[in-house]
Amino acid sequence: MADLYTWGILILSTITTFGLYMILSGVDSPWFAFAEHGFVGTAIGLSVVLSTDYLLRTIFPRIMADPVGNWPTIISVLLGLMMILRISPKTVHYARLPITIATAGGIAVSVRATIFSGIINQIRASILPLLGLQTWYELFVNLSVVLSIILVFTYYFYTTELKGPLKQANTVGRWLLYLAFGVLFAQTYMGRLGLLLGRLQEFVTPYYPNFTVTIIIVAIMLITTWILHKNYPELLEKITPE
Repeated sequence: MADLYTWGILILSTITTFGLYMILSGVDSPWFAFAEHGFVGTAIGLSVVLSTDYLLRTIFPRIMADPVGNWPTIISVLLGLMMILRISPKTVHYARLPITIATAGGIAVSVRATIFSGIINQIRASILPLLGLQTWYELFVNLSVVLSIILVFTYYFYTTELKGPLKQANTVGRWLLYLAFGVLFAQTYMGRLGLLLGRLQEFVTPYYPNFTVTIIIVAIMLITTWILHKNYPELLEKITPE
């Protein structure tokens, strides 16, 4: 039974992973449709199960123990249950209240967090001392940060004619932006590449059965997709819903 379970997980994970990558071929694939719908359905089902389990084990016992003291929790549960009313056209307007409250609260919290983390804290981190430093390295780092900020600011001068030193500063600021965006893109790419390599390692180690099974399944997926695309386009359209 353990071997059957292991083989099932290997086959299902292979189909799901490589099925999602088949979108890069530009051809409709039933394997991509299976992977996409399976992932979305599993994620929704898992969230429903975990949320229901959390309510039954934590929230409801807390409310039953002290209903008066936990009145905010009761209101939250009622608002959450009201979202279920969205499934019926007759009661869909009742579901707009909790959605509105959740959206407004989320925006308020995110705006406050953005102001402090994205503006105030960034300004504080940019104001660095240039005098009284112990080493030349600290002076170099702080001076580089301050000059970079000033030069990047000149890139956003839209109402001033750029000429002379201002134009040169604008050019340097633009190149600094290119450098920063390149670093961010490289970090994102390397992070995603690390996740991909870690995922693929599960399909090639050990050589048997993981690598062998992976090669066989991927070959079957490619061959069936090619056959359906060339010979049965109508059937392919039916089994690959949008």
